Amino acid sequence: TEGTSAFSYLHAADKLLSNPVSLHMGRDLVIRALDARLKFTSYTPLLRNLVRKSGLYPYLKKEFQEVTVSEKAALGIYQTPFSDEIVFHSMQFQIFELLRSGRNVVLSAPTSMGKSAIVDSIIGLGIVSRVVLVVLTIALADETRRRLQERFGEFYQIIHHSSQEANGDKVIYVLTQERVNERQDIVGIDFFVIDEFYKLAFQQRASGKIDYENERVIELNIALSKLLKASKQFYMTGPFINSVTGLASLGLEYTFISSDFNTVALDVESFDLSPNDEEGKEEAVLSIADLCRGEATIIYCKSSAVAGGVARSLAKHGFGAEFHSPHLDWVAQEYDSDWDYCVALRSGIGLHFGGGPRALQQYTIDLFNRGKINYLICTSTIIEGVNTIAKNVVIHDNRDGNFSIDKFTHGNIKGRAGRMGVHFVGKVYCLESIPQDSFNQEVDIPLGIQDDTTPMNLLVGVQPEHLSDYSQSRFERDENIDEFGVDLLKRHSSFTLEAFRELYSYVEMLFEESFQSTIFHWMPSGEFLNVLAEALTRFQSGALRRVRIPTKNSSVIHAKLTSYLYTPQYAEYFKSQIVQSKARLEKGEVDNLSTCINDDLKVVVNILGHTVPKLLGILEEVVKLHAKRRNINAKIDYSKLRGVFEHYHLPSGLAGLEEMGVPVQTLQRLNTLMDVPHDLGKV
Repeated sequence: TEGTSAFSYLHAADKLLSNPVSLHMGRDLVIRALDARLKFTSYTPLLRNLVRKSGLYPYLKKEFQEVTVSEKAALGIYQTPFSDEIVFHSMQFQIFELLRSGRNVVLSAPTSMGKSAIVDSIIGLGIVSRVVLVVLTIALADETRRRLQERFGEFYQIIHHSSQEANGDKVIYVLTQERVNERQDIVGIDFFVIDEFYKLAFQQRASGKIDYENERVIELNIALSKLLKASKQFYMTGPFINSVTGLASLGLEYTFISSDFNTVALDVESFDLSPNDEEGKEEAVLSIADLCRGEATIIYCKSSAVAGGVARSLAKHGFGAEFHSPHLDWVAQEYDSDWDYCVALRSGIGLHFGGGPRALQQYTIDLFNRGKINYLICTSTIIEGVNTIAKNVVIHDNRDGNFSIDKFTHGNIKGRAGRMGVHFVGKVYCLESIPQDSFNQEVDIPLGIQDDTTPMNLLVGVQPEHLSDYSQSRFERDENIDEFGVDLLKRHSSFTLEAFRELYSYVEMLFEESFQSTIFHWMPSGEFLNVLAEALTRFQSGALRRVRIPTKNSSVIHAKLTSYLYTPQYAEYFKSQIVQSKARLEKGEVDNLSTCINDDLKVVVNILGHTVPKLLGILEEVVKLHAKRRNINAKIDYSKLRGVFEHYHLPSGLAGLEEMGVPVQTLQRLNTLMDVPHDLGKV
């Protein structure tokens, strides 16, 4: 009978929970039973007991109206320090107790485990005054800032932007690794956290070669070194890692925990389609969308172009729902009504990709999480930690751009299906075959494994006490360090020492007129833009190619630099780029307007907003070296020019609001109406 089968099911779950080896399987059965509660109404006390036995205390509190005295006592023990409403599950409590006792912890656990609640609980105890949270992206920094501001803003100053100054004893810094390294006030830290710590390791390319030049990996290791020196305690988190190598050699004591504790169950279906089977993938997506009607569904794609194509296909076949909003009308006016983002959202389908305006990214995620739209189609932005509430995940491609994703990253995307307390069971649809297990699910931390392959610019940036004797001997033999000095190279550690020397030679070989154009302290001459454009094509060619800017000559990037610098408003500049793209479309030079718009958005954020200011910083130092050797005493200061590119022609404090979801166009209007301070905190 049905009653017998329900009892047999719970009995099997109980048996699995009683064995540490099969505990995770028993927990999975309990979660599935909660998802099908109506089938177990005759056995509610037994199910409640199994929920407790499996350590799923949040479900014990949320899903059952009546609890026993002993269950109430257990819930009291597992209650979080920052909220009467939120309780730990057993694994969260174990980690929390380790951290509360002062231990360093490195945790590998599934995405759904709820790692941020542990951080909030340590802060909620009130025993730490100065905290640093290192996150991968500015989007995640803003999401974290919002959560912490709501919970702890009354007691702590939350700092997330370079323009903010600490003004009290209780501070929480929420920063990317680059911003950790920029700040001079990261001292006397009580507790630091690195999220997704596997990003400390150099990644293996599809070719099998290790990418030792990834500047974000280098910056993260330098930030780790800085924080280890400045802080009393650390907590690192990430998914699907078997072991960590390198921390012990730095003399660190820590507890490594690799847990499979899940709070949701996953059903995974693979279609085994070939990567380039576009027709097969379209059919599969449409059939999946039919199964998932009315349910929150994320579709991961390798690029914004593929995501746009999937969105248009869903809209064309009647999925989603008609969506109207004054916000959407504004986007169509400021960008273009035929842009993929607008076309998709009009049909109730959200697009989320790197380089997109942060205001639109946040708006889209908010619509999705509130159930206003059911489809969210995104790129690697989903891997980088933006939190969503989805029942289903479709993995359209096993690639991120041109690079393959391994089982490690694949699992991270799968982990976005289901959500504790919202969706007990998540569905994952893999259009291609599931990647094979990586032979190496270790994280090798370069800071603690220093050998011939360790990039010199990483070693230059770390704290002296973290250098091995061998690395110290490499220092003494390196002529670049001898000539330019550690301090100068350390300020620009994202550059290889070879690139620094080549840039030095480049400036040395400039014609006199070109060299003289580099001597300025406010805004440059037109000739300097030639120098800058040429330097970008030589020293940042990879960054330019990623946004489809040709690097055979500097004409295209020169045109963009000139247009941006001499167009005083972002909105005006961007509209001029769209006009140019439409003209190229009419001539047949390009075949897709949305691709042009997406590329131009990435140019503004990644090239003009990041690569150009970074290169200007190092170029200024090199020019000063040459000026000193030529006995030129004129003032050289590129900070005004850097600010124009980095802050959208806005004061830095106002530009910081863009990261918080205010459109640049709105900020420009504010800037014309009021005098704005440069400190974001005062804004």
